[in-house]
Amino acid sequence: MKFTVLKTKIFVSPLFFAVLTLILLLDKTGISCLALLFSLLHELGHFLALICEKIYPKNIDVTLFGIHISLPENMSTAEKVPVLMAGFLVNFLLAAIFFALRKPLFGCINLIIGIFTALPISATDGGSILKAILEEHVPQKNEKIFKTVSFSFLAVVSVFIVYFAVFTKNYFLFIALIYMALCAIK
Repeated sequence: MKFTVLKTKIFVSPLFFAVLTLILLLDKTGISCLALLFSLLHELGHFLALICEKIYPKNIDVTLFGIHISLPENMSTAEKVPVLMAGFLVNFLLAAIFFALRKPLFGCINLIIGIFTALPISATDGGSILKAILEEHVPQKNEKIFKTVSFSFLAVVSVFIVYFAVFTKNYFLFIALIYMALCAIK
């Protein structure tokens, strides 16, 4: 499905809807639905940050591997970083609000999304921030440094997820780990 909103071309993959339907059918707790809602608010944070800068993204692609907002190529690092930070800052703000309202489940979901997307791992906002900074300050070594940092964080997060999955007997987390690795490789 393709359409245009505010000068931005939007593409939504049919596979996204298929996987989304499968997840929502299999998850009897409703947590996946909440995570999706808070992920959409995360992306809205990026979009609003761009609009505040009077910059319209070229494309927004909703695929099996998440939502990708294509930033204009002529954006400086100083312009990119606040836009990239806007997503996880929305989640941290929502987490604080929900914890203050004594809604710990909502707060925890936002905190997890915010922390994960802030990590300097390939295919996350934190990874994009690190890459932009490295390209500007150490262009000759940026790729090597980025891969080393990204792999290190991915390894630590993977160990934590495996431990948590085994400890809580929540083996669905292994699917999340595989998905995270596929996103990092992609």
